[in-house]
Amino acid sequence: MFLKIVIGILFLANLIALSSAFYTLLVDAGKGGKRTANLLMIRVSLAVLLLTVVGYGLWSGQLGISAPWHPSRQ
Repeated sequence: MFLKIVIGILFLANLIALSSAFYTLLVDAGKGGKRTANLLMIRVSLAVLLLTVVGYGLWSGQLGISAPWHPSRQ
């Protein structure tokens, strides 16, 4: 259960970083600031961390694949 909460928090943080980068892109339009690039770098870091946590959850067995077409379900 703890892992699912961490995944949810990382997903929301990723969306917040993406929307913040979009906002600074619109506000700073052409001023040459690095805020947008920094926020996008944070977003990429969060995405990598999210994929790492999901990979760990699948590897450790705390998360599972429940798709109906997956071979283990038949």
